[in-house]
Amino acid sequence: MSLSQKILLLLCFSLLVFIGCRPMDYLLLHPLQPYPGIGRENEFFDRGQVRVHWLAHYPDQKEPLPAVLVHPDAGGLAEDMEGICFTLARAGYFAAAVHYQRRGNLSKKNPLFPWKSPEEITVAWEHLRQHPRVNPQRIGLLGFSKGGMLSLLIAAQEKGVRAVVAYYPLADFEEWLDISRYPFPKSLLYRGIRRHFMKELEASTWEEALNMLRAASPIHQAACIQSPVLLIHGEKDRTAPLEQVQRLCAKMRSAGKNCELLTLPGAGHVFNFRDEEKGQIAWEKTLQFLQDHVKKPLLGATERGQG
Repeated sequence: MSLSQKILLLLCFSLLVFIGCRPMDYLLLHPLQPYPGIGRENEFFDRGQVRVHWLAHYPDQKEPLPAVLVHPDAGGLAEDMEGICFTLARAGYFAAAVHYQRRGNLSKKNPLFPWKSPEEITVAWEHLRQHPRVNPQRIGLLGFSKGGMLSLLIAAQEKGVRAVVAYYPLADFEEWLDISRYPFPKSLLYRGIRRHFMKELEASTWEEALNMLRAASPIHQAACIQSPVLLIHGEKDRTAPLEQVQRLCAKMRSAGKNCELLTLPGAGHVFNFRDEEKGQIAWEKTLQFLQDHVKKPLLGATERGQG
């Protein structure tokens, strides 16, 4: 194998690690099984240039439900989150998982950056708010890796978000892609990742791509997030640095925001789809956080009205 082939192989491996394309079991803690009274929806719909793939589970009852919008990791699809939605439905939520495509390039099944404007980031959120089974005043966001990042960006735009649970998000793209931070040959790998991101973002220069990546970095949106946030991260995460979410949480707290950080000792990236024990600890915390901030009605607020 030539040197250039070895470098290409290392680059591909690095990209796969970043986007979460490692063996995982999405049903590890969330098996699908027969259960009475749980409905299911599966569809896709278009909003402008964005195609939304939508899969939901919900208790079959007449009263409007508290809801959770679920975003998968970069390697996952809406259907990979079905077990999570099923578990949330059993806990009393309307749970919808989504992933996105660009209508102009449907050959890409799940691009890293399918959104080109702030309005496109919130299309699934708006669809969920208008769903007849959902109470629009009681909606939370749950996301994994890229999905955690997206959940935080939606919360920065939408003041009606009741809570965000973000598992191991990357909080600062600019820092993560700063090649001066890495020794050779790792710096060479991150040069390749830069080129990959430029292609994904359809940017002609790195500065153009960097401006878009800054806007997509939750660290720069912390002051705009009004809802309580729970960040869940592995101590040994080698994909999304723990230090970044520590800084994000500290920045939110210094701005008077409600932010909690749960760090799992010895856990790596996407640990909850690989380690049952650590995943269960994180899931119990997730359910309690959603119970406290989404499921409980707001004091003095009507249960259905303007959201």
